[in-house]
Amino acid sequence: MDVPEPIPAVQEATVVFVINRAWSPSSDDRATYDATRKYWKVGARTRDRATYALGVAGGIVRGAYRIQQWHQSGDKSRWGFVRVPAPELRAVGTSIERLAPPRGAANPVRLYLDGIPASDTTTVREIARELNAEPLARIMYGQRELFHSNFLAWFFDSLPKLADAVFRNLAHDDPQNTVSVRHSEREREQLDLVFHWPDASPLVIENKVFSLPQRDQLDAYRKKTARWKASKVSHVLLSMSPLQDLPEDWTYLSYQELSERIELALEDSLHESYEVETLRRYSRVVRLLNALLDNTQVHSMQEPVWLDDAQFVEIESRQTRSALLKLRANRVKELLIDAIPRVGQAESGMTHSQPFVGWRRRINLNGIQIEAGWQYQGGQFRLCVVLPHLESHSEQARALREKFAHKHPELFSFEHLFEILNVSADQIRPDHRFGHFAPSFVYRYVKAPELTVSQLVEASQSTAYELQRLFDIAPDT
Repeated sequence: MDVPEPIPAVQEATVVFVINRAWSPSSDDRATYDATRKYWKVGARTRDRATYALGVAGGIVRGAYRIQQWHQSGDKSRWGFVRVPAPELRAVGTSIERLAPPRGAANPVRLYLDGIPASDTTTVREIARELNAEPLARIMYGQRELFHSNFLAWFFDSLPKLADAVFRNLAHDDPQNTVSVRHSEREREQLDLVFHWPDASPLVIENKVFSLPQRDQLDAYRKKTARWKASKVSHVLLSMSPLQDLPEDWTYLSYQELSERIELALEDSLHESYEVETLRRYSRVVRLLNALLDNTQVHSMQEPVWLDDAQFVEIESRQTRSALLKLRANRVKELLIDAIPRVGQAESGMTHSQPFVGWRRRINLNGIQIEAGWQYQGGQFRLCVVLPHLESHSEQARALREKFAHKHPELFSFEHLFEILNVSADQIRPDHRFGHFAPSFVYRYVKAPELTVSQLVEASQSTAYELQRLFDIAPDT
């Protein structure tokens, strides 16, 4: 899965202009510049200090410019700028999702007048502190997807004009629609959200925050909506992370873009109320959460596999901390799927409050079907087997699994991994026996607490090739 690099640090004062409405994937350099350069509400202090301007759409930098001068619009209410390109920033094509939105940034102009900071562990703590200060975030911590789905249903029903500005163009026009009253539905046939308009197709929204979407789930939902009486149904995947093979009849909407759509709708609204302010605060929570989740992305092959738990100490919700660690494991798994031979199966998850990632493949060993591979968890790199034919919680079955492992030491040989993991034979544990996770998992391990993503990929490839060599397995089986 291709993940944009995070925006690098910028030392000089920078203004970010959100150009979602004016930019499209077909925009060339001139069109991107025209979308970015005019016209905006920009104060004198910003005009005096700003060195750089960035045009951002969908959370990605589309244009980067050094500001030469400012000029007023015809009605003198807004400002535009003249520029030269700024390739020195190396910003075009990078993601701004790691940036917590500056306070009060509920509009398409965002100010980083002290520059854009480098990405480091203090950013996570700062984002977590900002989230802890938001009442809506405290509610979200306990409910996650449920909170967002309920909030968006409330938004659709309580602020119809603003909600239509955010969602209506995601639905198809349908003058023949028989719906007479605009309304939302929750959990219809297990679908998170359905929005209805009298003149449009139903809009189905599948909502994922911490979990990653699965294509088979989206295909199952599509089969359900195919039975509806509506002539056409629009489908949107609302998620922090895109699905690599999104079905053709689904549209991806990132939470980053949702927040930007809300802010653009608020920019055009003169109405102020408790409900509008609540929506404004929700948009900020989404941006903070998006910046937090961006830290679970694999941005470099040289970074550690596991996130430093200390980074998330400021997050008061244990559930949220666990979800972030699990999401990191899932992202590593997705990278492994692309990096190792397309045999076997990569896995990830959480056990005993610790994330794990692993890979195994099926092997026919003297007529017995087993699985062999590796698992990485809690600083332990394990060579492992799963023995379905000896699956049981009984002591007798455990003894038989131990006997099987002693009979096949080649499955637990770390020799091909010594250099990759920077370990030696005297570090293999347990001595003269094997570890067990009932009902069928057997392993030996070495301690490797600081493995990088690159090391894990190389170890995975080496293990796959070693099993292929040992059992004379064809590369594509």
